[in-house]
Amino acid sequence: MSKIAISSDSTCGISQARAKELGIFVLPLNVIVDEVEYHDGIDIDGPSLNDKMRAGGKIKTSTPTLYEIEMYFNDIFAQGYDEVIHFTISSQLSSMFDLFTVHCEQFFGNKVHVIDSLGVATLQETLVLSAKNMLDMGKSIEEINTYIEENKADYILYFIPESLTYLKNGGRIKPAVAAVGNLIGMKPVLRFKDGAIEKEATTRNFKKTIALLMAYLATLNFSPEKYQMVIFYFGTSHEWIDSARKAIELHLEDFTITEAPLAINVAAHSGPGTIGVGLVRLPVR
Repeated sequence: MSKIAISSDSTCGISQARAKELGIFVLPLNVIVDEVEYHDGIDIDGPSLNDKMRAGGKIKTSTPTLYEIEMYFNDIFAQGYDEVIHFTISSQLSSMFDLFTVHCEQFFGNKVHVIDSLGVATLQETLVLSAKNMLDMGKSIEEINTYIEENKADYILYFIPESLTYLKNGGRIKPAVAAVGNLIGMKPVLRFKDGAIEKEATTRNFKKTIALLMAYLATLNFSPEKYQMVIFYFGTSHEWIDSARKAIELHLEDFTITEAPLAINVAAHSGPGTIGVGLVRLPVR
């Protein structure tokens, strides 16, 4: 019987220490600050990236080199694994899925199974943990892949950034829109849907908007036995996080609430002060 490894890029938000405890592998993605390259969870973390961004650092991200990809998987195979199931950040946000699919097929044939998570952070983490749990249950790669394909877009998630500047820098919105929005204090309410970001509305009142969003989610009759409420954050004020938690507790009191920091390669594009709130399927247990 093949020995199968579960792997993900670091967008899933699982630290190297936790990955080791879980028996999975996490490839650290990078961020470039003022022309210096850092790797997620190795020589930079969320708080330090937040400090660098708020200090005006010039931020860029890039995909791993082909050499890094080869070395990463060769190391996994050297540990006795025969096949790898590897999750990437949503293909709607990055070229990572295409890069890994083409390169892994060329160098590893059918030994690496690349899966587009259509997610980030806990959305991606849930799939990674589900795959690991199903593998431990004795499920086949085909059974795991079928479950993932049927459930990977099963979430409702909203993001509100503090500023439009970084979304503008990443090409998500037009410079003129960002300039006007920042000037008048308008913040976009963004929905993460089918792996992509789309604008839902704009707001000046964060607390009121979060309360309205949670009241709406409460009408959808999701089961707290199958879903959790998640608060994502990056450089976000305690006031915003507390407001989100109180709104959830008021409207969706039966749900488990998970707080999770955004991985650096996502945070680099959304900017400091970003908060996300939504319903995410619980991992298979």
